[in-house]
Amino acid sequence: MRRIALLAIALTLFVRPRAEAQPDVSLRGNVGAAFFQSPEGLNSVLNSGIDLGLGASVRLYSGLELVLQGGYDEFTLNENQVAFFEDELEVGSSSKVEGGDLSLLNATVGLRYVFRNEGSAQPYLSSGIGIYRTRIARVQAFQDGQAVGQVPERSTSTIGVHFALGVDFRIDDTYTFFFEPRYVLVSADEQELDIRTSTRYIPIRLGLAVTL
Repeated sequence: MRRIALLAIALTLFVRPRAEAQPDVSLRGNVGAAFFQSPEGLNSVLNSGIDLGLGASVRLYSGLELVLQGGYDEFTLNENQVAFFEDELEVGSSSKVEGGDLSLLNATVGLRYVFRNEGSAQPYLSSGIGIYRTRIARVQAFQDGQAVGQVPERSTSTIGVHFALGVDFRIDDTYTFFFEPRYVLVSADEQELDIRTSTRYIPIRLGLAVTL
């Protein structure tokens, strides 16, 4: 019995520190609205859009976390799109344009720093970098009920970055709601990230984090 008791104590001392040393892992999901900013011209033909995200974070040290995330943003074209695509479609402003949207599918890696405190609301800063696949779906023009022109689908994959300032609202040790405005810049080409020509938009996110 004494040997069994000593073995149990030894296992407790060995396993407990290892368990406590394991990093916190959280799954994070969000929905939200997105507001297109630039480039000029394109912002005049886009409505506000939606933002969806799903990812995971791993606490590295204190309030510092590594964040991996995939996201999807979509903006629909409004009634001003005829003038924007007029040259490509070779039609007049009397035509009617149907369909078309701008979507951005992304995968990013970044860091998040939470200013931990005793309260339930904990502000944080985050930033990251990733690959963004930008796609403009087919745009079809009609005149007198007949199809008169079409803009082919455009798709590019370039680098993008984001910066965010948010707040965690901790419910308990497992569940946390968060609110996060984010600023996104997506390069116009694969060579460089130029703020003058980059696609820029602002998602406003509301989500839930679950600590495993």
